[in-house]
Amino acid sequence: MSALRSLGLVILTSACVLCLRAPPCSGSAAVGGEFAALERRVAGNPDECEARQALAEAYANRGLVEEAVGQYLALLVRHPQYADAREAIEALVARKMPAWFPREVEQAPPFLIAVFELPLADPGKPGERVGYRVLVTQAGVAPPEGLGKDRLHKWAFPSIEYGYVWEPKAERWVMKGRTHWAGGEDKELARNAIKAFLALWCAAKEYLDRDPTRPWGQPIDLWISEQGDPGARAVGRDIYLYATKTPRAPAEWWRELAHEYGHVALPGIGGFTDTDDPWADGDLGELLFVKWLAAGKPADWLPWSLPEAETIAAARRQALIAGAAGAVDAARLNGTDARARDYFLGLALAAEEEHGPGILGAALAKCPRGRPAQFVAALRKCVQESRPDGRGGR
Repeated sequence: MSALRSLGLVILTSACVLCLRAPPCSGSAAVGGEFAALERRVAGNPDECEARQALAEAYANRGLVEEAVGQYLALLVRHPQYADAREAIEALVARKMPAWFPREVEQAPPFLIAVFELPLADPGKPGERVGYRVLVTQAGVAPPEGLGKDRLHKWAFPSIEYGYVWEPKAERWVMKGRTHWAGGEDKELARNAIKAFLALWCAAKEYLDRDPTRPWGQPIDLWISEQGDPGARAVGRDIYLYATKTPRAPAEWWRELAHEYGHVALPGIGGFTDTDDPWADGDLGELLFVKWLAAGKPADWLPWSLPEAETIAAARRQALIAGAAGAVDAARLNGTDARARDYFLGLALAAEEEHGPGILGAALAKCPRGRPAQFVAALRKCVQESRPDGRGGR
């Protein structure tokens, strides 16, 4: 029996009762063209095994893995004893894990999964919450061909798990991240990292409307390695956590991951060339993402200590905001040292506090890879455009 088949069940936690109230399965796909006749037949006879299997096979033969898996999952929901469907899914995901799943994956998971609820404070409606749902595979299966080594170091990572976020408009689970690890001792850290990453993705999406998987069309990869010097690094869409046997405080895991995700997700304000990090987006990530996650009631499935991480971040935020108070200093805007970077951070954090994350996000988006002076000009414009009288006054 394969590892995937032996793990074909779902975890239900106190934060996850979703399978008990999941919407009816759709089992639908509409690719059209050469598949149109079969799609009409399935739509008219949703419980007919022969038609649905034929459609699934037709999709698979054309390399449409997601659509094929969706049809096989619909078969399993309607006919749990249909072993051929489970075997077909195993064969497909062994070559390529689908970029998305239909909702049926909750009802007939072909491998071990965990589904969690993530409540976030609504940034536009004080006192109200918005809900996200995340799904994490729990099989730790061997990665498909081409995913067993990282792109930077070419180190071997024989284990992989996947993270998905439910997108209501698309009505599907969409892959946002993958976590890779090499040794058995890193398994728990890898699982903590993918859960924390998904929470960070949700916070950045809700508060700043940032989804870094979109421009690449690929998920973010997290590489958990015992090698290297203690710390973390972001390169493109890769995030590395190095020297994992070196102990960190729980809050430090949050800080490292949030910092690197800031580099990945945020449009960078930079030019701080006389520092250890010329870009300020990592600092913004570590200072704001944990704030937004902590603003809602922290979910009990989140790893490490989010309140501890937020306490540390809050102290630094207030110090930076106080250091940037007063009239805008043009000379400090043009600096390239750590003092100039702190000044920009204080201005950005004060803008988020006064005008909200939407204004901050809009200002950052207007000057990607820009300099602080460009950010200030963009911020003034965004604030002005947000005022009913268009004058930008308080």
